[in-house]
Amino acid sequence: MTWTTLVFETPFVTRLLSTLVLIGIILGVRSMLLRRLASRQDVDATTRRRWIVTTRNTVFLIILGIVVVIWLEQLRAVAATVVVIAAAIVVATKEFLLNIIGYFHQRSAKFVTVGDRIEVDGIRGDVIDLDLLGMTLMEIGSGEKTNQYTGLTIYVPNAKMLSATVKNETRLWGDYVFHLVTIPVEGLQGWEASEQALLQAANKVCAPYLEKAQESMTSLSQHHSLEAPSVNPRVNVQMAATDKINLILRMPVPTRHRGRLEQEVTRHYLKILTDMQQSNAMPDGLGKA
Repeated sequence: MTWTTLVFETPFVTRLLSTLVLIGIILGVRSMLLRRLASRQDVDATTRRRWIVTTRNTVFLIILGIVVVIWLEQLRAVAATVVVIAAAIVVATKEFLLNIIGYFHQRSAKFVTVGDRIEVDGIRGDVIDLDLLGMTLMEIGSGEKTNQYTGLTIYVPNAKMLSATVKNETRLWGDYVFHLVTIPVEGLQGWEASEQALLQAANKVCAPYLEKAQESMTSLSQHHSLEAPSVNPRVNVQMAATDKINLILRMPVPTRHRGRLEQEVTRHYLKILTDMQQSNAMPDGLGKA
């Protein structure tokens, strides 16, 4: 019997080689899949990124399962020892285990996925990556009324999914969401003119995509067994003080364009007010914040 035969007939070496070969094959297939997905130009970047993350995490779980199956006998042999030190391991790796539990919790709940805009524990941003330990966010400026990227990326541990409130701004309505714009108006004379100016500005900005927004929200409402909302811009009037009114505009916007469209509406509104004042169609000072 040669030394090579002796080595390859050793159970430990056989399992080790089997593990390495299978992992190598799986990683090779994974690499080809990721390259193929990255080169797909017939789908948008967010969808491609979601597929890539899902493929990567699925391959990791497959490899983990293969290792457990191949080395199951060895794991049983050391089970008694593992039980003795299990308590110490759990204490030492508490955060690590919570992150993994948080990952499977959010995957089973399907509440967060790549491309969603979320807020968790006061941190707001777009999800660009997910793994077993946490998620990577492209941060959006602090505060719900800020819709500008800060240029920072933040890694949020999955354990936060178990203990913190998570807001998902894009999950329910998909490509379109409702956005609120608050316009303060001083004085009580002629506020109706400001309301009409705000509605006129909103209708002008929303007109190019209003029909698509209605179709999208109607379809998703049926999917979730909800009443389909009206997407037409509307204004609610709120008394902020005895001599001050807040006009609260609700308008549909594409998920990624809240800040830009809010700016467009505000600028159109101010221009309409200026034109009305110049034509003496409304009292001076109306619409002044």
